Amino acid sequence: MLVVSCSFWLAACGGSGPASSVSSNQDPNAPITVWVDADRMAGVKLYEQAHPQAKINAVVVDRNQFPSKVLLENNIQSGWPDVVFAEPDLVAQVSDTAHNFPLDLTPYVSSSILANFAGEFACEFNSKVYCLRNDLAQNVLWYNAPLMQQFGYSVPTTWEAYEALGLRVAREHPGYIIGEFGDAFALDTYFWGSHCPVHQDKGNAKLLINLPDANCTRMANLLDTLLPTGVLSRSGFFDAGMTKYGKENKILMLPGASWMGDGLFKGTFYKTADHQLGAAAPLKWQADSRTYTGAIGGAAWTVSRHSKNINLAVDFVKWVTTSPKYLGHAASYPAYKPTADVWKASLASDPIYASNPYPVLQQAALELDPQWNYVRFDDRTVFGITVVTPVLTSGGTVASKLAAYQQAIVQLAQSQGYEVVSS
Repeated sequence: MLVVSCSFWLAACGGSGPASSVSSNQDPNAPITVWVDADRMAGVKLYEQAHPQAKINAVVVDRNQFPSKVLLENNIQSGWPDVVFAEPDLVAQVSDTAHNFPLDLTPYVSSSILANFAGEFACEFNSKVYCLRNDLAQNVLWYNAPLMQQFGYSVPTTWEAYEALGLRVAREHPGYIIGEFGDAFALDTYFWGSHCPVHQDKGNAKLLINLPDANCTRMANLLDTLLPTGVLSRSGFFDAGMTKYGKENKILMLPGASWMGDGLFKGTFYKTADHQLGAAAPLKWQADSRTYTGAIGGAAWTVSRHSKNINLAVDFVKWVTTSPKYLGHAASYPAYKPTADVWKASLASDPIYASNPYPVLQQAALELDPQWNYVRFDDRTVFGITVVTPVLTSGGTVASKLAAYQQAIVQLAQSQGYEVVSS
């Protein structure tokens, strides 16, 4: 069980965190409003089937609007949703005094349930659990097994071998790609995968932010070597350019999250043929003693302290994060370990895979960078603005943009009350 340090729940560390009081006007018959994305509506419907007496109003909401919507509702003192599906970094943004949104789930969720969640299972500070993880989003190396065999290539295990193979692909099979650098997720894929101190958690609201570090520049140099060759897509994971690569069977390799097997390669996005998709361990640098991987996504469920039917809201959250009927057959790697065992069987029978990817995904779940952390500012969007977009539009190098990113996130961190250190 991960105990997230004070850098996560900044306000609590400063002694001015959210009030412990919750809505005292409880009504066991009151309906609850649940904010979800379209993919999670299936979970709501399954819960309603299992609990026909429950009254749930499910609304599809862009969860990036979550923090701003809460502030508006605070201003009028009404309209809060009872449950929200969102990434824990968004939950972190609504945990301060101004937003005062999440309910401490500790009194409502037993320790036996909490103990069965995988590493990054919850948003926790000082024994207060503010959300339960829906899924993990650990990165692995996806690859096209038939093409790798046809071209005579071995699946790389290190970043050095990945770079060397990329140069070979550019010479021998131009038009094929081995990754993407077209959106802000490149921060999670490459830099957290290189153990770069983007904002490493040092405890007590202290962050190590040091983009000149060799762990950052080595990855920037790799990207600057590969980008001019064309083997890295300049379109993001969900963009039309990447969809075109997928439909033309031009994705040779793709470092990315565990959910991409079902969420992107399968179905309408990349239209991968059966028995084609392979999963290999996350890449590591030869000099590193262990593998470090980032995560792209991996959302969670949080309950509002303003809910008028907390018991129903909590019961729903517990069910959708632990039910094998739901997550055992969902698209992404469940955070709740007993459910992951059911998901494993479902994955083994999926014809899209060249071989069962579960052992790789299971190991990768243990290799998330231990100093990766949620922060109360949007590091990913800033990375897109200061690094990705300028590189793609101006032709500059990734290495040359790291200083701008460093300056921007240091300012953001300090504005949120963090102490920033560089060593």
